[in-house]
Amino acid sequence: MGKYDDTLNILSHDKHAFYITSVERVQSMYSCPKCSMVFENNDRMRAHSKNKCDQVNLESFVAKPTIYNPPENRIKRLLSKYSIKNVNHYLDHFIVFDFEAILKPLSQQHGSHISFDNQHIPGKFKAIYSSIDKHLTNHEKANPGIMDGITIENINAKRKEDQELNTFLKTKEKISKDLEILHQILDQTPVIGFNTGNYDINLIKNELFSAIGTENIKYVIKNGGYMAIATNTYKMLDMINCVPPGTSYDKYLATYLGGCRCDDKIRCTCELSKGVFPYEYITSFDVLNETELPPKSAFYSKLRCSNISDDEYKHVQFVWGHYGMKTLKDLLIWYNNLDVGPFIKAIQKQRELFKRFDLDMFAGGVSLPGLSEKVMYKTQELIFPTKKAGTSFDFPGKRYLGYIKQDEDANREFSMTMQHLDKLLKKQKFMCNYCYCKLSEETAFFRYKKLLEFNADRLVYSIDDEESEIYRKMKANIAGGPSIIFNRFAKRNETFIRGGKLCKKVIGYDANALYLWCLGNFMPCGRLTTIEPYDSIIDDIQADKIFGFLECDIETPEHLKEYFSEMTPIFKNTEIEPTAEIIGKHMFDYNQSRGKNMAKKSRKLIGSYFGKQILIYTPLLKWYLAHGMVSDARRSGDETIKMVSTIIKEKASPEMDDLETEMAKLQADPTKFDKDVINGFISKYANTPLVGLLCKLKSLSESSDSKSMIADMMKLVGNAAFGRSGMDMTKHKEVEFLSNEKSVLKATEHFTFSSKTEFNDETVEMVKSKRRIKLKNPIHLSIAIYQLAKLRMLQFYYDCIDFYFDRSDFQYQEMDTDSGYIAFSHETPFPDLIKPALLEHYEQHKYEWFPRDDTTENASFDRRTPGLFKEEFRCNAMVSLSSKNYICYLGDEIDKETKKPKMKLSAKGVQKSRNGDVLTPENFEAVVKNRTTFKDTNRGFRLCRETNSMITYTQMKTSLNYFYDKRRVLEDGITTAPLDI
Repeated sequence: MGKYDDTLNILSHDKHAFYITSVERVQSMYSCPKCSMVFENNDRMRAHSKNKCDQVNLESFVAKPTIYNPPENRIKRLLSKYSIKNVNHYLDHFIVFDFEAILKPLSQQHGSHISFDNQHIPGKFKAIYSSIDKHLTNHEKANPGIMDGITIENINAKRKEDQELNTFLKTKEKISKDLEILHQILDQTPVIGFNTGNYDINLIKNELFSAIGTENIKYVIKNGGYMAIATNTYKMLDMINCVPPGTSYDKYLATYLGGCRCDDKIRCTCELSKGVFPYEYITSFDVLNETELPPKSAFYSKLRCSNISDDEYKHVQFVWGHYGMKTLKDLLIWYNNLDVGPFIKAIQKQRELFKRFDLDMFAGGVSLPGLSEKVMYKTQELIFPTKKAGTSFDFPGKRYLGYIKQDEDANREFSMTMQHLDKLLKKQKFMCNYCYCKLSEETAFFRYKKLLEFNADRLVYSIDDEESEIYRKMKANIAGGPSIIFNRFAKRNETFIRGGKLCKKVIGYDANALYLWCLGNFMPCGRLTTIEPYDSIIDDIQADKIFGFLECDIETPEHLKEYFSEMTPIFKNTEIEPTAEIIGKHMFDYNQSRGKNMAKKSRKLIGSYFGKQILIYTPLLKWYLAHGMVSDARRSGDETIKMVSTIIKEKASPEMDDLETEMAKLQADPTKFDKDVINGFISKYANTPLVGLLCKLKSLSESSDSKSMIADMMKLVGNAAFGRSGMDMTKHKEVEFLSNEKSVLKATEHFTFSSKTEFNDETVEMVKSKRRIKLKNPIHLSIAIYQLAKLRMLQFYYDCIDFYFDRSDFQYQEMDTDSGYIAFSHETPFPDLIKPALLEHYEQHKYEWFPRDDTTENASFDRRTPGLFKEEFRCNAMVSLSSKNYICYLGDEIDKETKKPKMKLSAKGVQKSRNGDVLTPENFEAVVKNRTTFKDTNRGFRLCRETNSMITYTQMKTSLNYFYDKRRVLEDGITTAPLDI
């Protein structure tokens, strides 16, 4: 060391080397052993440790048992609180907008698999449309601040509408807080776009935050996009979050506005559908000054891998002449206007669906799951009594005579007079029965609270602080829908079923609205508590004396492993180490041959013979026990095993049965929906508002396409409503803006740091993990539904398919959350393959599994009934490579466009339209037979962190490969067996 003038200070830790710039500073720093946060002295570190440091997140729960209920509409709360009528609570002032971009060519290679093709430069044009004055404005400067003028007009309009509430609040004392809340709501104008969170906002991010500022701003972010941005004057929302995945803007307009109905599509001027424009032809602003319409080839999109049709090009030619366009700039303005003009009307139509049950899309949530949650947990709203004296009336004579008879039967003296009763009626109107004190908001709320407590066993509770350990057990045991491959290849007259009979048909069965069926079963309502296990706890569960979740060990007895070998009954998340002992020598050797691309250890959802210390919902546990599985709820030396339970004193009817029936009617034929059924629903049930939403389909389902999208949205409402209860809030992020270099450095080094974006003015957007999280969502509801969904799929396999068929006649190929594909030895397995002794039993019980087929009306109705299984696809061959990666081909039906047999394809992460030459049956077969690997090309746009701009990218990635590790693949490369982990 002495012979060197300069030395480096290196700290070695865990096979890593750290360069130390200041030894003194390192020696005076103290690190928290849990979260690794660094402090300048030991006292601060100790204080931090006492603050319940728990990794990144500091979790908290509700302090006492609380009925879970999403936040209510604040305007509606004020109207109810002050008994103001004839004023609605909807925010009818809103703005829609859309930005266009110039696609500047790039040629940048980022790594060996990704290239950047275009940089998206904010265009000179944007269209803004006001819902109040119906005024469409185009601006040639991408300056978001231009919306300020329209915003002021909209705010004033809404203030006039709520003048009564505003005036009322000003005349009262001690209500300054309520007045402040009202103004805060009215000052915040909703600004709506379509797919703007992922594209438009990122496109204009620099200009946007320069205009709206970075003070008092709140975000909801997801996967690099903005679900919502809220300031004191704006609330920017993305309508793409309120429609089913994959919905295009054109389909959105067609659904709610009916689409173009012009007989002559070429000369159409109705402006009820999205226009066309040569996006990728516009590579600079100068191109917009061209005075001629470019050829049809200029409209080809590399991003979408498609071109416009001949009729669409003729329509653009007509538009060019009809509107007297001089340059491409005029065509861009026309196209931009079509992205906002009809949008207002479509949004208003969609809002009617949610207004059906008093929900405002703009105030109820930022996405469909948030709105759906309010639908699901909707209870009877608290209506405060009026302060005006009620109109008195005379006591009913018949009731008076009833009182006399009651006293006579009880041999009591009766001395009450009609005059005394009439006096009490006048005196007690809106008063306490004992002290004649006038009822107030407080006493009304107390009554409402007691009403909820009385119905506590039928309402969902948040997990409170005293039982917080339940939440952690639930989170550790949550498992979503399984996606498992059982047999990798089946083909008519080529492959054999379990090595015996020839395969003759592959049929896929799909469970209708599976999660809604789950909601139709008993849910874990009331407050969850834990009880210690006892010797007869299994007997009590089977006798329905205890209901809830049992934490236990469960396993398949040795003599039943062959019976459960195909669809193993225990579904669990576990680490899969790709070793020969676990995944088998055959797949291990293949994985080793992949070199640097070999698969690593990963955590996945698998089927297994056993489960250790897992939570099982009692309906599923009863099925396990009935089929011979063994559960051990008490283990010596282990005191952590407990029962998360609800004692069932009496059985209540399932909450969602009526919803299932009416949803089936509606989806089968929306024109025959019976609105009177709503009167039979109890308001505290989840089904009441949901059926109101479904009922609205009658007026909106004017075409087959619109019925399809709204039906998809209703399915999403049902799924999202409960799915939100299982949301992992520890993954939520929060954003703050910093401009001081020292603050930016400190935030970057903080353990909550996630990412940062630098703006032009040296302001930095810091994204970090949330530190403090209030865990009040009822996670137990999600676990119950996930396990009931698995129960239904197990029932279908073992109590239907395996019960009626001999195993030599069928073989499961693949299963997803709500579907299963099966190879049969006969083209019509029902009824030709049913065991002769069970034919009569099948005829008696077949409608418990499948839709009725006696009449067309019944068949159409039952195809939408939750929990029943319908044929999803029928074909003659299927290759299943891995989860969400399979192809069904040689279908029985002929595709109308290609005139070839239909195919059903699932290729997760691959753009199907672009890679049709890769995703072929021949290539899928080549993977299974020859272990061939195929690559695909994906193209899209995303935010480039380096340049803080949107870019178009092209990515090469592996689409089809031989590797599969959720089950042990045998030497033939097709047959699989369960993993023994």
